[in-house]
Amino acid sequence: MAWKTIKRPLKLVIGWIMFVVGIITAPFPLPIGQLVALIGLSLLVSESHWVKTKMQKLRRRLPIIGHHLQRMHPHMPKFLKKVIDDTDPTHLAE
Repeated sequence: MAWKTIKRPLKLVIGWIMFVVGIITAPFPLPIGQLVALIGLSLLVSESHWVKTKMQKLRRRLPIIGHHLQRMHPHMPKFLKKVIDDTDPTHLAE
């Protein structure tokens, strides 16, 4: 089986697992859960148009999230900057 045929589904499965595990472990004292959830979300946004659109709609509906993300943008690693830019609701088609 070619790598290209399994790459996208593998990234989606890993992304969902990391996102769910991150959400479950987010209330723990260490910020590991948030980091795991963000890495999973970055995988999902890069591979799923549906997730990307849902994030854009969520940011449009709750502008405070977008405001906080834009404020944190300069301090984020490159892969999270891409997620913030990709889920910007101004790119959402009406």
